Amino acid sequence: MNVDIQTENNKNTESSHIKDQAEGDGAAQAGATATGTDEGAELQDEKIRHLEEEVQDAKDKYLRTLAELDNMRRRHERDRQDLLKFATEKLLQDLLPVLDSFEKATVVVGTDADNAIVEGIRMVHKQLTHVLEVNGLKAVEAAGKAFDPNFHQAIQRIEGEVEQETVKDEFQRGYTLNGRLIRPSMVSVLVPKSGPG
Repeated sequence: MNVDIQTENNKNTESSHIKDQAEGDGAAQAGATATGTDEGAELQDEKIRHLEEEVQDAKDKYLRTLAELDNMRRRHERDRQDLLKFATEKLLQDLLPVLDSFEKATVVVGTDADNAIVEGIRMVHKQLTHVLEVNGLKAVEAAGKAFDPNFHQAIQRIEGEVEQETVKDEFQRGYTLNGRLIRPSMVSVLVPKSGPG
């Protein structure tokens, strides 16, 4: 009976030992599984962060490309508008001597002349001037105005009783096309007298 009790105790001890070992192995496996889950979650978080960065980069590239396209569209539209505004520049420059001749003809005949030919010249001059103005041509104001080297070309300088450089006479009228100078006015300029000397 002693042997039976001892065998029974040995079995209980072995069983207890096996049970403890199994529980230890289970805890270790549970710990390993938990560690594996943590590592898996970290890998997943890293992949998510990486994908979010890629999405943000793609979004930034898309927005930059969209802005570049918008700028290109605006630049193209501005170039197209400039082309439309200044496409006639060469033609108008070629017509300016004709306009000058008409102006000289009207000055030569004077205001007294009252025949059909003179009246015809005046009418044609008026029509031509109107057509050119409608197409953006505008005369540069010169005589009596302050001298502006951006619009006036001085061919003579005369000292006079003036405080600032002023246009005295206009020898050839200047013109702008839609605000851009296509021919400067040829002028004489009154300049302040220099001191004694």
